[in-house]
Amino acid sequence: MIDMTTIEIYGGACQFRTEARIILDGRDVKLEIESDCKYCQRLGRDLMKVGLADIFPERGRPAVGFMTNPVYKKADQHLPHVDCPVPCGLLKGILAEFGLQLKKSPTIEFLQ
Repeated sequence: MIDMTTIEIYGGACQFRTEARIILDGRDVKLEIESDCKYCQRLGRDLMKVGLADIFPERGRPAVGFMTNPVYKKADQHLPHVDCPVPCGLLKGILAEFGLQLKKSPTIEFLQ
């Protein structure tokens, strides 16, 4: 059995489901993304590998920002809706697989 992080993301109003398997490969992670959404499918074909140095280019320094983050850069090329939760979910899964974040699910709830 391969050790990996698997995440499932529901888009909300669109009702599309995206599943990603994130597998540590040295200082990189490989991504296998399946989605009901054609745009997330395109993102998955283009975002198959992310390196730790892509997110943290300088040791001991904060992660790169939104505009230079490889996940968000690829999402900007493929996703038509800026509020899609998939890029955030992928990034959380990537960081968890690198051991840099707890595997805790974030939540967004509309209270009214």
